[in-house]
Amino acid sequence: MALVFGTSSVHAQDDSVRQRQSGDASRSQSAVSSDSTAETEEEEEAAKNEIIVVGIRGSITSAVNKKRNAKQIVDSVVSEDVGKLPDNNVVDAIARIPGVQITRERGQGQEVLIRGLGGVQTTVNGNNANLGTARSISLADVPAELIKAVDVFKTRTADQVEGSISGTVNIELRRPLDLSKGLTLAGSARGLYDNIAKKAGPFLSALVAYRAETGIGDMGFLVNGSFTRQNYLETFIQSESPSRVCCGDDETGTVDSNSSRARLPANLRNIIVPFAARSGIDIGYVDRPSLNAAFQWAPSSNLSFVVEGLYTGSRERRELNRYYAITGGYGETLTDISIRPDGRTVDKVTMISNRPGSIAVGIDNLYIRSQNSFYQINGEMRWTSDRADITSSILHSWSNSGNYNIQNLPRPPLLERTTVDFASNVGGYSVPTITLEGIDPTNINDLGLERFQDLRGSDHNKEYQAQVDLTLKFSETGFLRTFQAGMRANRREVANSFGFRDAFPRIVIGGEEFFAPLAALPGAESARPIGPPIRGAQQWAAIPGKVLYDRIADIRTYLQQAVPGQGGAQFATVFPQGQLGQQFASRENNFAIYGQINYGFKLGFPIDGTIGLRYVNNFGTNRSTATERIRRTVNGQIVENDVNRAAFARGNFVDLLPSVTATVHFTDRTQMRLSYTTNIQRAGFGALSPSYFINPNDNPPTVDAGNPDLRAQRERSYNVSLENYFGRGGILSLAGFYKKATGFLYYDREPILDLGRYGQPGRSGFLRTNRNGGAGEFIGTEGQAQAFFDFLPGALANFGASLNGTYMIKARQVLPFEEGFPGAYDGNGVSKWTANAALFYTTPMFSTRIAYNYRSPYRNGADLGNPEYSQFSDATERLDVAVNYTPKRWVTFSIEATNLTNNNAYQYFGKENLLGSGVRLQARTVQGSIRVRY
Repeated sequence: MALVFGTSSVHAQDDSVRQRQSGDASRSQSAVSSDSTAETEEEEEAAKNEIIVVGIRGSITSAVNKKRNAKQIVDSVVSEDVGKLPDNNVVDAIARIPGVQITRERGQGQEVLIRGLGGVQTTVNGNNANLGTARSISLADVPAELIKAVDVFKTRTADQVEGSISGTVNIELRRPLDLSKGLTLAGSARGLYDNIAKKAGPFLSALVAYRAETGIGDMGFLVNGSFTRQNYLETFIQSESPSRVCCGDDETGTVDSNSSRARLPANLRNIIVPFAARSGIDIGYVDRPSLNAAFQWAPSSNLSFVVEGLYTGSRERRELNRYYAITGGYGETLTDISIRPDGRTVDKVTMISNRPGSIAVGIDNLYIRSQNSFYQINGEMRWTSDRADITSSILHSWSNSGNYNIQNLPRPPLLERTTVDFASNVGGYSVPTITLEGIDPTNINDLGLERFQDLRGSDHNKEYQAQVDLTLKFSETGFLRTFQAGMRANRREVANSFGFRDAFPRIVIGGEEFFAPLAALPGAESARPIGPPIRGAQQWAAIPGKVLYDRIADIRTYLQQAVPGQGGAQFATVFPQGQLGQQFASRENNFAIYGQINYGFKLGFPIDGTIGLRYVNNFGTNRSTATERIRRTVNGQIVENDVNRAAFARGNFVDLLPSVTATVHFTDRTQMRLSYTTNIQRAGFGALSPSYFINPNDNPPTVDAGNPDLRAQRERSYNVSLENYFGRGGILSLAGFYKKATGFLYYDREPILDLGRYGQPGRSGFLRTNRNGGAGEFIGTEGQAQAFFDFLPGALANFGASLNGTYMIKARQVLPFEEGFPGAYDGNGVSKWTANAALFYTTPMFSTRIAYNYRSPYRNGADLGNPEYSQFSDATERLDVAVNYTPKRWVTFSIEATNLTNNNAYQYFGKENLLGSGVRLQARTVQGSIRVRY
């Protein structure tokens, strides 16, 4: 968290005020519908005095005014300082907004939920922003230094682009005519230290802007760039997927006679054992370069042009080391079983080997090099008069994302006995431990190489958009205030490529086959013991991923020699070949038109709002590959080959999206907002792929397929918000919402009577694919209180505070199995309670902010096989603090700290905590910074 008092454009008497800008630029397409009549008495007085507050007060006041004047339900985070939000990236900043919940991994915020739903839409200045084949960009990759404000739209009006049933996060970039006339220079340098990684990463930014009045109008240019490096080291101990021991048919009661289940006594064959136990270290860093450039020209007061470009990127180097034991496997015998008091759940078990290598205990070493690049060029023209307003824009964006992974899986080939205790106490947490007998997992000579794999994937996206919006102004006092209409045409072209290869090095001793020694793998001499830095945690040997990457040419040569046949020959190329069935290319066209009236009348109290309808036609094609495994006899031997053919799908969908909003102005300070809005969310391109794989020799065959027939998810949202505004940035509000959603997606295996669509007419079998599920209901309430204590005497007037909370009364997604288990009606990732509190203290020279965030337990996801053992995350809390010192108006020094409560992410199985799942340790950070501006 970071807040700095002051701004790069200060030219007033001190850092607490600045001159009100004249000749403001045309508004960016942030889709906030403003009401010019909503100014408070304080704002009018400020206009007379031509000053507004900046720093903490200015940022909070601007955010509150955005909420107050909007037609939608929206909350914002605003930076009155150039390039400075309250946190280091977008995800962390919006975590303090009512109704927003986030998850944190690898040192930063990751997934965002708005009012109980994920899959948020992302826009930049109101325009779509998508990375690769995803339907959003990574908000964690957008640094705070780049942006002016972030808006979280919980509802939408007809003039806003559709795209998500949860909501939209809009990123508003700075434009040169937002700044003061003349030259603006700003820059910052920070160092962020992670107490677990024990490394500091740089956060650097610079802004250069110039605005001038010329003979042909007001002109300005702006260049804003940043570079950040986030180091992280997170450790975890966890078990996963409790289920019955392999293998048997639960419906018929039959048991595979060669499986681990058959070796159990009859009274223990229905016990529940976690499929695996793991300890792990997740270490690496992410570099994020970014650049925004803009030219703005206003030749007259009613005409303006903008051309701007944006680049954001990330370059991650990540190593994931995991020491694991698979306890629900096939080849071992289970003994010494300890059952928990429920009589069903296993908390301790011993595995005995039936043949060399049959106990699946080993090390999973994964090294990932990934990168994302997003580019956007946007041109806008706005013409306005007393009666009309026309805005047109043309946008082109493109993006690429890719990754190359190296994975090796060492295992002890002579292991005969191991015990897994799923309820050990390590560092005060109930987590699993693995005990090997006669084997030292830190000794590389006790390990063999079960498998080596490398993987390469890439996504590409090109997007073209043209948009025209017209506003006709009729009256400031009549019923029909304005009429808005517009159209938008958008085309996306996406492509995905994916390929992998496996090698299984083996040696034969005495007629038996064993894993090849790990010590023979190039780079093995660099192996070292590692393990979580928790007292009592286990250690194991790992070859650093960077070493494997640097030695990959030697490893490929080794595998060609050590692995006979095609298994080794496939490593003759530098990268793996693409897997046709895993690739797809799609073209999606979207055409939308809308009409919307802004109305106003008086019925006891002034009432204004919007009534609108958006028509959306989405159509396109998707190309991929269908694969059938053909078995034939060659020279008396059975040979199987995959036969590929092109797969093609076409879709065309039409949606009508109505919206109605109303704001009742009880007084100049108090208003009630009402709305009914709708939205849709398309399935991902991969889920819509027409690809499939079938082996017709299986009896019955199972098809793994995409599903081009997936419908869009839809939502209808009803909202009410009672709001009171006072002072500068003061607000009291209470909101309620009801959201009805349909078409949720789930992945499962289901029987199918006729496989004709998959080349097997008349045959029955099973189909594994994504499907549209049932409906969902989301009901909740949000409260917010915020004020600066200007009414108090002396230094107490420098204090301010904010408090907000969200209570989810209901967050239910209908699941494709019988409900009734504890937690069946919980939404995935949804906490019942979320709360934020902050205390501010500000003077022109000194400011500080203490912020607290809390969210109650939530279900991570529904386990379709054993839903009563679905995984839950325990409550989390964070305490952050920032202190800023501005000795001169052009420089600010800051020191900030996060996660002072040293909170870690603990998980467990079942809402009633049937068994601990694990813990992920999360770092505390300290950062110091200097910011300068002119």
